[in-house]
Amino acid sequence: MEHLGTVFEMGKAICAPLQSLKENEDILDKRIEELSCRESDVRADLEREKLQYGKMPKREVELWLKNVQNTKDKVHDIKQKLGEVSWTHIQLRMHLAKEVEEKIKEAVELKENGRFQEGLVVDLLVVSKESDLKELQDRLSNALSVDLSNYKDTLCKSAKLFEAFNRRGKFLLILDDIWSTFPLTKVGVPEPNQENKCKIVWTTRSKKVCRGMCSRRTIKVDALTKDESWTLFKEKLGTDFVLSPEIEPIAKAVVEECDGLPLGIITVGAAMRGVDDIRIWRNALEDLKNSRPDLEGLEDDVFSCLRFSFDHLKTQIHRDCFLYCALYREDDQIGCDSLIEKWMADGFFDEIEDREKGFDKGYTVINDLKDACMLEKGELGDFNISFVRMHDLLRDLAIAITRKSRQFVVKVSSNVGKFPGDENLMDDVIRVSLMYSSNIELLSCQSKCLKLSTLLLEGSRLGNIDHLLFEHMQNLRVLDLSNTDITCLPQSLSNLVNLHALLIRDCWKLTEVPSLVQLTELRVLHLSGTAIKYLPDGMDSLTNLRVLGLSATTRLEMVPVGAISSLSHLKELSMVESKWQWSSNEDRNGRGAGVEDIVRLMHLKKLLLDFVDLSAFSSYVRSRHWRGLNCFLLRVGIALFDLEEIQDVFYSRACVVNVSDGDCNSVAFPTSNLTELGISQLYNLSTIYMEEPTQGDNLANLKRIAIECCPKLKYVLSVGWFQTLQNLEEIDVFDCQAMEEMVVYMGDMGEANNNLPITLPRLKRLALSLLPNLKSICKRTLICSSLEQIDVLYCPMLKMLPFSINSLPSSLKQIEGSRRWWDSLEWDNANTKMHLQPFFSEPLRFSVQRREEDQERQGTKRKAEHLLMDLNFPPHSLVQQLSPRNWQLWKTHE
Repeated sequence: MEHLGTVFEMGKAICAPLQSLKENEDILDKRIEELSCRESDVRADLEREKLQYGKMPKREVELWLKNVQNTKDKVHDIKQKLGEVSWTHIQLRMHLAKEVEEKIKEAVELKENGRFQEGLVVDLLVVSKESDLKELQDRLSNALSVDLSNYKDTLCKSAKLFEAFNRRGKFLLILDDIWSTFPLTKVGVPEPNQENKCKIVWTTRSKKVCRGMCSRRTIKVDALTKDESWTLFKEKLGTDFVLSPEIEPIAKAVVEECDGLPLGIITVGAAMRGVDDIRIWRNALEDLKNSRPDLEGLEDDVFSCLRFSFDHLKTQIHRDCFLYCALYREDDQIGCDSLIEKWMADGFFDEIEDREKGFDKGYTVINDLKDACMLEKGELGDFNISFVRMHDLLRDLAIAITRKSRQFVVKVSSNVGKFPGDENLMDDVIRVSLMYSSNIELLSCQSKCLKLSTLLLEGSRLGNIDHLLFEHMQNLRVLDLSNTDITCLPQSLSNLVNLHALLIRDCWKLTEVPSLVQLTELRVLHLSGTAIKYLPDGMDSLTNLRVLGLSATTRLEMVPVGAISSLSHLKELSMVESKWQWSSNEDRNGRGAGVEDIVRLMHLKKLLLDFVDLSAFSSYVRSRHWRGLNCFLLRVGIALFDLEEIQDVFYSRACVVNVSDGDCNSVAFPTSNLTELGISQLYNLSTIYMEEPTQGDNLANLKRIAIECCPKLKYVLSVGWFQTLQNLEEIDVFDCQAMEEMVVYMGDMGEANNNLPITLPRLKRLALSLLPNLKSICKRTLICSSLEQIDVLYCPMLKMLPFSINSLPSSLKQIEGSRRWWDSLEWDNANTKMHLQPFFSEPLRFSVQRREEDQERQGTKRKAEHLLMDLNFPPHSLVQQLSPRNWQLWKTHE
């Protein structure tokens, strides 16, 4: 019978792969389909990069595409063999079944490897007109991961870069958009030769540069062909837009006027998107033919296309907003919110009184400019902060237009010296930008700059500021002195009676600001990152103030009672990382403003605040003042943010609570609007949200929960609260020794509805680590259709995952944990593990640790067996297998 049982088990083991073969074939088809979609997206992106920017794919991308094709070919062969081989050929079908399983894993891995977070193409270094030697060296040092921060001299920097290049050996360096010649050795780049086999490629619009750089080979990049131009133009018109037979020949003539220039085709195509009136098309063609260039350095056809697009923007506001972007540096990533704030302060949307509606209008204009290809989409920062950038040719166009009217002075990243050089040229100027300029020896303006409305000095290295600088700038609306080394401001600042925005961020040496009593029109005041000890005089006069930034004022000693609450129209207050932290008025005994002053700000929409302790925080939470906010960052304890992160929160709709280092056993938080909750180092915390949610309470906006180092916390949330987490994207729980369950049942709910699933439709990541007593994530089944990653590290008691065979996350990409934990899991259905198995991987540290433990265990085992043999005992490996009777027989045999 024992032999029969063994044979049965062997047969079962043999048949198992064959039983799941059909199901695995379906899984393989799905995985290959997903991989093919990823491959198609990658190839489309590569084609676009090649067409628009001439960039080539990275070698790792080419290798990935080759591997994808190899896998698809092998899968095709396997499926062909499966279709041909008879079911009686068990051994061959078993072999093919194993290959199917391997190809499933291979397809999943390839799909994951096809993300290419660092880009698909070879990155180019942007050597623009305004780049100097130092900037180019900095960019090279970043590309080579060389730290040059300790070297001030360019010669020392070039020596370090030279060493780094030589260590690297053979290299390909691509320099994009060179406008002038420079010696490679002065920068720190070795000259290419036969010995080092290095290559340098650069792009330029000037043959003179090629000659000056001693190019060995010059390749002219030809314009697009007629067919390529027409295809690109139709793409920009919109794939679903059909040209009528009458308009199509005119449209083709319009494309011909662009003369194969991609940028011109893109901008003109975007300008004509959605236009189906033949008269407008005829006029557009006439405009393109009649455009005349007046921009030095640009060819006729280029300028005509760009000028056409500018002239055809929707309104004058669109044109003014476009020109305003030229005040920033070339290739700058321009934050949309800060840009719109300047537009509003400069009077672009004066007809709109509501600040929120003004931002809506600003974003609409930006979107229109992007649609017209006059601005490009920039990066996406933390908290979904949007950026835009301006193509250098379009910026040249904007500067040329404003220079002709003498309304702009743009000297960004320049060596300025005395400014202005000629007072007589300032009479008609409305906007001046000296951003990030150096050696401004004297900033003075004795002429009556009555039209000047914007003065941008951010990042400039200022020397002396004439005490009468602002004496004749009564029309000035925007003054930006951020990130400068100024130690004081001239008293004439008090004369800027029409100033709407005073921006003095990150001026770490500034200790005092002149009286603001006359600046009654001020809407925006940013003093974040300054060294002021007291608020400026006249704060109570700023009755129109909408925005007050005081974050990172690390020396601020006092905020008087009423100084903040008197700002009755205040919409936004930022005051984190300040020396002045907020407590209740009672705790301060009337010495300075407290939480009660904040609660009196009835029109507040954004609030970034640090509280002295959890008691003050709880006092604010109980006030329910936060219900009127659409953005907040409320913090207790140590939670370091840099100023850029603080500004990102300030210009977002994030609602973040971060508490740490407190002595309490329970904590309550704002329930509506909360988007991120962080709890750390609350060593006595045992519960969160003791009461069940009532009508109107929910955490529907919460996207992230992060909890760490709370040794007495027994659970994260109750089922009642958990059911409201419809937008939750991430759960991260770390080092909570007492936690046994993540989700618990409370009140009258009991466990009667234990079988009802909980749906978290947007959850992407679940990370659990160092939870030695965690036994359950959730006793109900979780339905997480967007879940991509599960990390479970050092949770030895967790024996089940809250998924059933009918609710497996279809978007899953990775399950990470120790092999020992994975093998010990219990499943409601054997197929559940089979479906999840391809996504499991063990971190390297676990596999190394496991091998070391196995080796140590094997060594101990061998020593024990030798010892038993010496004592006339059977080997340890046999002891566990022998019954008492067999044990006696073995001894007798011996």
